[in-house]
Amino acid sequence: MLAEVQEGHYGLLDDTEKVVVIEDGERARPALDEDIVHHLVANGYLTRCAPGHTMTCVYGIKRRPVLPLQLTRRGRDMLQRWSNLHPLGDTK
Repeated sequence: MLAEVQEGHYGLLDDTEKVVVIEDGERARPALDEDIVHHLVANGYLTRCAPGHTMTCVYGIKRRPVLPLQLTRRGRDMLQRWSNLHPLGDTK
């Protein structure tokens, strides 16, 4: 999930707490893992982007403002640690 946030796939709808998945930079749909995103925000791994980064996405049949989420320093560090892990039995 942290990698998806880093790629810009998650955001908040209309300055609400409604988490959406951003698809193709144009469409937004409700996120099924909204609770996980809120947990990561509450624990300091994710934060909202600056208001100047608000994008307009189609949500349902209407265009709505979406504020992307971004990784905090703590989130980037966690993503790096997870990226460095290798599967069991891997000889690298």
